Amino acid sequence: MLKPWKILKSKYLHKDRWLTLRADTCETDTGTTIDPFYILEKNDWAHVVGFDDQDRVLIVRQYRHGSQTICAEVPCGVIDSTDSSPLEAIKRELLEETGCEAERFESLGEYYANPARQTNKVFSYIAYNVKQVAAQKLDETEAIEFEFVDLPTLAKLIDSGEFSQSLHISSVLLALRKRNMLNNF
Repeated sequence: MLKPWKILKSKYLHKDRWLTLRADTCETDTGTTIDPFYILEKNDWAHVVGFDDQDRVLIVRQYRHGSQTICAEVPCGVIDSTDSSPLEAIKRELLEETGCEAERFESLGEYYANPARQTNKVFSYIAYNVKQVAAQKLDETEAIEFEFVDLPTLAKLIDSGEFSQSLHISSVLLALRKRNMLNNF
């Protein structure tokens, strides 16, 4: 029967607004010691797969320095301590990144980003009848373009690698399944 590891010791190696890195000394249920085992402590994230009244999906494009590429994604962001809930966080991010709002939101669930090494979860939502109601409100580090694309275009973006963030692809697939649209993809 599987059992969690025991944490014998923890030490923070780095902590700032961008990254918290912890080194744990762990003991497995068979008595093997692992030292160090690195853990990234991160805030939870939220994604939204937004559909307009023509069933097109709202995507954003922005530079991602880790891969040094311009990526197509769904609107997303970190859930801040000032957000009252993951849903409020995604409503804020949607409005900030695109100036859009939605008639209705539905949860697609919460999932770990990488349970092997990270503490955070991703909260995914589907948004219905998304439309632009305001200008973007980007911070000084952001440059984001956005557009609504049909499903064949979205599939081409994924196939080409331009829409390459695996967690975002997962959110898209969950949304399409929820809407019984996987056969159209």
